[in-house]
Amino acid sequence: MLSVNENELDEVRSIEDGLKNAYNGDLRGTVEAIDKLRDFAFQLIHQEADAENELDIKALIISIGDIARAAAETKMEQACAASGRVLGDITLEAASQKREPLAIKTLSIVGSLALEFAEKGLDTAAKGAVESLGNCGKYFSRIKMETLVSLSEAYLMQVALKSMGKGLPESGIAAAGFLGEIGAASAEQAIENSTLEAAVILEDLGNAAVRENSEPHTRAVIEALENLGTAVSQHGLKNILVQIAWSLETIRVLTLERGLKGACFAAKAALESINTAGLLDEEQNLEKIREIKEFHSLILKKR
Repeated sequence: MLSVNENELDEVRSIEDGLKNAYNGDLRGTVEAIDKLRDFAFQLIHQEADAENELDIKALIISIGDIARAAAETKMEQACAASGRVLGDITLEAASQKREPLAIKTLSIVGSLALEFAEKGLDTAAKGAVESLGNCGKYFSRIKMETLVSLSEAYLMQVALKSMGKGLPESGIAAAGFLGEIGAASAEQAIENSTLEAAVILEDLGNAAVRENSEPHTRAVIEALENLGTAVSQHGLKNILVQIAWSLETIRVLTLERGLKGACFAAKAALESINTAGLLDEEQNLEKIREIKEFHSLILKKR
């Protein structure tokens, strides 16, 4: 077994190797270094959570982020995606060990990297980070860590908007899908705020996609809302179903105005597929929609 000093030296060597390989465009060497750093982080997560331990883990995850940024400079998207995956693994491990501050820190790095990758037009890299955000968000829903669920949703929204603006075909669509899945996972746990947040964010993304005249992104949002509506209906969250129906109808009208015929048809079909009979005609639900819109404004202020 390595002594403490030998272990620390091995960590430093792995960081140096990761940075060097990333700058040199060595994919295999970069990924191997990142995987080693994940193993070191896992070891530290299972140790006593004192101040020194916390600093050591944060230094490791920051280093993984630095390696990812170096890989982005050389357009090595697979290494960037691997970094997002590893940081997602560390986030999940920290959460499973009830180390929420560490999970928040690591998830924030994943989200920041996703945005940076999207800004640079690295769609594959951004999609990899989005997958980590989405998988983490679903796990947080299942264990009812609502702060982390909201953080996951917030980053997914930002990445989706950035991807639309940059015309990236994959990462924004993936983000919309994961938002629907996180909402569905929250519905299963009866976490109404997180479920409603997902629905409200998806409506905003749908509106943005229509403004960008992006039919693929619009259809992805519609599909996510439809899947979320099915889950919400199954778990009896009627008020949120009202929001989803309202969102789909809003998107349907906007797509009709913009001439996005395929998306318009998809929105209409989605409305018909979820159990919305009479929902939009009841006076009490119109009042509920007004309440939801107020909640909508609060969510946007938080973002």
